[in-house]
Amino acid sequence: MLLRFIFYCVLAYMAWRFVRWLVTPSRVNRAASPRRNAAMVRCETCGMFITESSALVVGGRDFCSRQCLDQKARRA
Repeated sequence: MLLRFIFYCVLAYMAWRFVRWLVTPSRVNRAASPRRNAAMVRCETCGMFITESSALVVGGRDFCSRQCLDQKARRA
């Protein structure tokens, strides 16, 4: 009786895993998601690399933060 119960539990678990595998997107689809490799740029002041979309661009120069922009302006 107990062996039969264990057998059905294992069978139900395997069926659940198979259904979950069918429903979740494959790894190939995850790689094609909107999150793509972003172009990296270097901050003019501190040299830290940041994504192009998050950089502050002033006069064609890239900065990682407002502090770096202000520091560069004070030096100039």
